[in-house]
Amino acid sequence: MRNHVLILFSLAACLLSSCSESDYGSDPVTKDTSSKSMSINVSLPSGTKRVTETADAIKGLITTWESTDALQVFHKYTNNGTAGTMQGFTFASTAAGTSTTFAYSGASEYSFTPGNPLYAFNALPIAGNYTQTYNSSNDNFTLSLNGYDSQNGTVANLRSYDVMYSVSSVGGDGTPAAVTMNHLTSVLRFDLSNVAFTGTLTSVNFAYTASSGSSLLPASGSFTLSNTGTVTTGTLTDATSWTVSNVATSSGTAPVYLMTFPDQRSGTLTITATDSNGNDYYRKITLSDFSLTSGSIKAYKVTLNPITTYSLKYYQWDATGEYPAAYSTSKSAAVNSCKDCPTYDQIEMYIGAGVYWDSTTPWKDASSGTVYTGGIWLKKKAYISGFDAGTATKGGPVIPTEGVPTDTSEYFFLPAGGGTFFDGAVSVGSCGYYWSSAPVSGIDYTDYAYSLEFFRDNVYLYGNDNCVAGLCLWRVQ
Repeated sequence: MRNHVLILFSLAACLLSSCSESDYGSDPVTKDTSSKSMSINVSLPSGTKRVTETADAIKGLITTWESTDALQVFHKYTNNGTAGTMQGFTFASTAAGTSTTFAYSGASEYSFTPGNPLYAFNALPIAGNYTQTYNSSNDNFTLSLNGYDSQNGTVANLRSYDVMYSVSSVGGDGTPAAVTMNHLTSVLRFDLSNVAFTGTLTSVNFAYTASSGSSLLPASGSFTLSNTGTVTTGTLTDATSWTVSNVATSSGTAPVYLMTFPDQRSGTLTITATDSNGNDYYRKITLSDFSLTSGSIKAYKVTLNPITTYSLKYYQWDATGEYPAAYSTSKSAAVNSCKDCPTYDQIEMYIGAGVYWDSTTPWKDASSGTVYTGGIWLKKKAYISGFDAGTATKGGPVIPTEGVPTDTSEYFFLPAGGGTFFDGAVSVGSCGYYWSSAPVSGIDYTDYAYSLEFFRDNVYLYGNDNCVAGLCLWRVQ
């Protein structure tokens, strides 16, 4: 990623006098170079644009002026020959293009005061969330920005949050020195993709957990500028999540833009999206020690994975209804809710054929709408030699292979759906508890049945699950 391109403005101040030089008397006290109108001419390099259509990952934020643009210019203006305190005036653009004039007109007569700094900021349309504070003791400015968690994710929206600033000085003749405008902010662009994308993404949510630095998702920022133009301090307030809606897709890709602040960050970004057909998508990525520089654009191509929805339901062993319906006290094979669950031997054959623990594939709980990762892949019986005959290899407790099978068509997935136990705890996403169709025999095990239990580091047939516990159901496949 290249560093951002600073937008260089050549700025010349034209002091428009309300009277000619011949109108001045011989007494210098009566001379007044003040005017009711001040203007500054600003030009931009050819071929650049004002962040309404273009945000280039190589060139950075590309800028030009529009007729609706304005500058907030702070300076110790002279009023009727008397230098005053620092105050800000709005200089409005008189035309669009790469070269234009910003002009101030007011009821009082002002001019630039020689030898004093001049602060210029582009006027952002963030109503009530863009303020500047001047410190007269050191000629420093504090720039406060709020509402950054309200962005809509479009490239056109960036111009509302694209802070540009300059600190210059006024020469002895009352003319401001050349001004270099700098970008304070930077941009993240996420090109979200899936071949199934059509229409729009009705909702896209970003959730960020920072491990170092600040959040990618800013809520507000406060920056102090010295009178030499240096950003001396900066304080960010983070947002933990950010949601946009109605993101247009094209050729399976949906670009989402976020204006943020320079920093070096590390953390985990979780992206969930829903398309106009009601399909859900998910991806979690780790961002490690990357830096955002002012005016630059960091672009990420992120393929979102489709999310399968599971209806998590819990049953006491072979109960006729969902938990807490009472379990069956029969000591023969299940005939109710657990009758299609695998037998003792079938579970051992599934384990013996090899198990994968998958911590990346997303799935959603239909009742809560929560997206989780965590579950196991088991080989389908059609691909286990001797399964139907009961002669396939049987396995005891195993440590599952981390990852996803190469050919998932030969496997089926069981989500880590947790379970409901005596204390009501449900370990969704980290553990899986699935009933078998077989009760535990023996006088000492009247209320127990076999089950498949799995964790990230262990998969086994369990023979000591109390029938009163609420576990998930599954079937031979």
